[in-house]
Amino acid sequence: MTEKLKHQKMVDMIALGMSVVLCLFHMFSASYGTWTSYVLAAVHWGFIGSYIVLRKPTKLKYIGPVYDAVIIMLTIYTCYHQVAMQERLVTQAGLYTTEDIIVAVIAVLLVLEVGRRAVGKILPLIGVAFLLYCYFGNMVPGLMKTTRFTVNRIAIFIYTSSDGIFGQTLYVSAKYIFLFILFGSILELTGAGAFFVDLAFAFVGKARGGPAQAAVYSSMLMGTINGSGAANVVTTGTFTIPLMKKIGIRPSTAGAIEAVASSGGQIMPPVMGAVAFLMAEMTGIDYAKIALAALVPAILYYMTLSLSVYLIARRDNIAAGNPEDIKKPREVLKEGWLFIVPLLVLVALIISGMSVQLSAFYSIIVTLIVGFIKNRRNMTVGNILGACENSVKSIAPVAAACILAGIIMGSMSLTGFGLKISSLIEMISGGNLLFALLLSMAASLLLGMGLPTSAAYMVLAVLVAPVLLNLGVSKMAAHLFLLYFGAISTITPPVALSVFAASGISGAGVWETGWDALKLASTGFIIPFIFAFDNSLLLMGNPGMIVIAVVTAVIGCMILSVAVSGWLVHNLNAGTRLLLLVAGVCMIISNPLWINAAGLALAVIVILTVLRANQKNTKTEGVC
Repeated sequence: MTEKLKHQKMVDMIALGMSVVLCLFHMFSASYGTWTSYVLAAVHWGFIGSYIVLRKPTKLKYIGPVYDAVIIMLTIYTCYHQVAMQERLVTQAGLYTTEDIIVAVIAVLLVLEVGRRAVGKILPLIGVAFLLYCYFGNMVPGLMKTTRFTVNRIAIFIYTSSDGIFGQTLYVSAKYIFLFILFGSILELTGAGAFFVDLAFAFVGKARGGPAQAAVYSSMLMGTINGSGAANVVTTGTFTIPLMKKIGIRPSTAGAIEAVASSGGQIMPPVMGAVAFLMAEMTGIDYAKIALAALVPAILYYMTLSLSVYLIARRDNIAAGNPEDIKKPREVLKEGWLFIVPLLVLVALIISGMSVQLSAFYSIIVTLIVGFIKNRRNMTVGNILGACENSVKSIAPVAAACILAGIIMGSMSLTGFGLKISSLIEMISGGNLLFALLLSMAASLLLGMGLPTSAAYMVLAVLVAPVLLNLGVSKMAAHLFLLYFGAISTITPPVALSVFAASGISGAGVWETGWDALKLASTGFIIPFIFAFDNSLLLMGNPGMIVIAVVTAVIGCMILSVAVSGWLVHNLNAGTRLLLLVAGVCMIISNPLWINAAGLALAVIVILTVLRANQKNTKTEGVC
């Protein structure tokens, strides 16, 4: 065995060992541990930061291994020093030593370097920009001017503050997100992923474009647990995209369907990619209320996608699935109903009032039991340890994004930038809510690009939410608005991670796939604006208005699907599609009712015209 192979084997063993220890630590923390927030965050990053360096070593020749070893040791030390310093500051509040300042500077630089390896250059560069603003902000004229901050002050604040690198953002990753990624990894190990795909096939496989419909619903089921749209594309897309291509769906459309379905899992209750728990932490709103409010918009999102897929299949003359090749739902449920039990246990425990961490802990235990019952052959020690490492591999970019978000949030807190940018948006919009929402959407798509949904939401919640609240948007609607666009940012150019992953599997062009994805996700761009003005779609308000809003929205989404697919009884021209798009949006708008009536009238006129034209063409063909 060569030295290179020996070195790699040793790295693999260390990475696996670290992963297992971290999983055990978090399982203990969720059940019996009573760590303070900074201890939990520091241990979390100590392991994950080291894991990132191990798995993404530098390409520097000769000194590379030494450089990486130094970074790992310094990362571990800065995490240890954070815990020791916080313990000391209990009795010596505000008395920072020279060593504290040096360690703080090193910690910030390390976060930028390790974060770059995990999530690329964009977020670290944004972090650097905020650090430069902290230092040079006193030279900026006008509203954005700050007082002068020294390097010592900036470093210490970002290192020690609850808004800094070991603060709220990383704590959420350690407290909530990792447990749900571990839950998803073990659930996948049990064979639940294949069960969800089979279940989706059983229910919708006989429809036109059956594999595409199965992709929509299986990706939805896995996406709500997974926590990352791009990761979900890779997990389910490797199976569903080739099947879609096989039945005749264009590669770009197949990739777009998978990307849109996977990204939508972040907005689908009950888990919402763990962001629901993050939102509960940041807003103080009960998890159950958040999940309930998010339900109808998520259903509308997937209903539009599913109907669009059906109409695309009709448009492209794709045959329905052969009933003989598809299992009946009853058979699939009979064989695999146990795979649903962990999800039911998770939801039941949370709704009963148990803490999210403890609910996740028991759900993971139940998942392991289900695995040994249903798939004993796969539940080997090696595979379980592998699932632990997969969890750390999945959480690595999320945790890196969260700790980098700590630099941004710490800088905003120190300089008051969050309030300033809110004031700026409010000033530019002139107090006009629609304009402010459009600016917020643009900011969300821009700041969310390349980030995991959870990290994108955290940044947006601090940066953009205040202006929406100031303009009268309810707290629930404001935060769900930002979550939607944080999730959709994974399919919008220029950094569309879910689209990149899907196009890599489908073999289609990135821009072509991205354009198809934008059309299929149209509901996701429209509905947040609707519930920002009127909370009826969030099941808040007058019961009668809620019923009317839901019914009209369902009709509107059906009309929207026709516009997106470009097919009704035959291919539709651009003008007809545009009129149906306007009609669909009018129907989704929940207040005032006259807009619904206008939208319905327009839709009826257009559809009748299309049907009449088709009837004339049919008669003409018959005569010929």
